[in-house]
Amino acid sequence: MTGPVPLRVLPVDNRPRRRDWLDVPAIVHQGDPAFVAQLRLMESMRISQQHNPFFTFGEAGLFVALRGDRPVGRISAQINHRHRQFHAAASGHFGFFDCRDDFDAAKALVDAAACWLRARGADHMEGPYSFSVNEECGLLIEGFDTPPAMLMNHARPHAAALLDRLGFDKAMDTFAYRMTRLDTPLRIATFADPLRADPRIRIRPLDTSRFEAEVHTVIDIFNDAWSGNWGFVPFSEAEIVAMARELKPFYRGEYGRIVEIDGEPAALMLAVPDINGLIKPFGGRLLPFNWARLAFGLWRQTARSARIPLMGIRKRHQNSLAAVGVLALLVSDFLVEARKHRLDWVEFSWVLESNKPMNALARMTAGDPVKRYRLYRRAL
Repeated sequence: MTGPVPLRVLPVDNRPRRRDWLDVPAIVHQGDPAFVAQLRLMESMRISQQHNPFFTFGEAGLFVALRGDRPVGRISAQINHRHRQFHAAASGHFGFFDCRDDFDAAKALVDAAACWLRARGADHMEGPYSFSVNEECGLLIEGFDTPPAMLMNHARPHAAALLDRLGFDKAMDTFAYRMTRLDTPLRIATFADPLRADPRIRIRPLDTSRFEAEVHTVIDIFNDAWSGNWGFVPFSEAEIVAMARELKPFYRGEYGRIVEIDGEPAALMLAVPDINGLIKPFGGRLLPFNWARLAFGLWRQTARSARIPLMGIRKRHQNSLAAVGVLALLVSDFLVEARKHRLDWVEFSWVLESNKPMNALARMTAGDPVKRYRLYRRAL
């Protein structure tokens, strides 16, 4: 008789363990038609201290679980010093949680992350953040039947059950909404249309000839608009520069909007072509020819969907009479572009459960959310 396959949890501190780490999502999601393997090169860069701006203000430990020689799960543990500055001085985070339906493996991974965090003064662990609130965050708990949009994660239903068994509690839920009917809803038009004739208000696309400056403007508005929201940490300068660099190759100016009030940038909406539909057949590989297929798809603008990850209005305007109209104007204007590009859907994500105005606007535009993500917390 053969006994159970031995379980090991190892730090990702060499090339073979790095390969195991990158292999985990495809193993966990094997046979899942909604899973989209992310480009392996990009995933490798995400955990690289040389490439990810997170490491200019944070530190992380990566762990992989193996049954015999086969990877079955992974997790990160990280200290975000900017989060400690703006929120809890003893906070600790975890992320990149992927695991087969294997309680012992999940427990060993969480225990390894908890030990790493305790050694760095954390009194609780919260996540998943991969690595920060300004990257992928939350664990999918509803909406498993459709593929995720770009920079949103995917999970199997058992993942949430594993964290529940391990003593994690809900910290916050976020929603993803999808607009599949791209005609501007009457209620949105009712709020937006009067502002088009207001001489104080101007809406314009992003100027791609000065792309980095425009990204700085977008983030400046966003940092102000979202300050004070649950878990919010302002984008750092390193994150802004990295975002501009990563978005520029495939960004289209008409995919974003800035509203100026009395000549000052006051509100923003940034959308990105959803490349998940283009890369899904690649299985995570760019070589030998997938890079050319991706480049051609981006050049021809063949993406059939888009995601709106950033939207907001400066705080001093949020309680004004024009606030709802400005946000409706941003949505209305982008829906015109979505119809021009013949998109199948536009996703608005993620939206905090506690953000009642944004949820109301999203429901007015798209109906009920299509996905729910949960952020968990556990005392150490």
